[in-house]
Amino acid sequence: MAQEWRDAVAGVPVLFTIALYIDYLVDGTAMWVHDVRAMALTALLLGLAAFVLGAWSRTGAAKWFSVPLGAGALAAAVLALVTGDGGPLAVLVVLVALWWVVSTVRHLRTPAGRP
Repeated sequence: MAQEWRDAVAGVPVLFTIALYIDYLVDGTAMWVHDVRAMALTALLLGLAAFVLGAWSRTGAAKWFSVPLGAGALAAAVLALVTGDGGPLAVLVVLVALWWVVSTVRHLRTPAGRP
């Protein structure tokens, strides 16, 4: 429970990523994003910011979700950057959001005093 504020702060870049991606899907451009590669780089950087701001789990079952989610997000980002395809970009945005949700749920379920 002590990490709730970190999850809230980490939620800001995640929610911004989702909003930017939805705006990008609507008309193919959003703020500084004008193509798939720019959106992938933005989602990757904002996802890393959320990771740094939030307290990611190092123990328990959440670790077994967080590690593959993070690795999958990185792989999707690299694939989107290399190919310029929208499919990996969608996967990247979903994995970034899912990663934050897993971390937040873990912290909400962890009793006070436990890491």
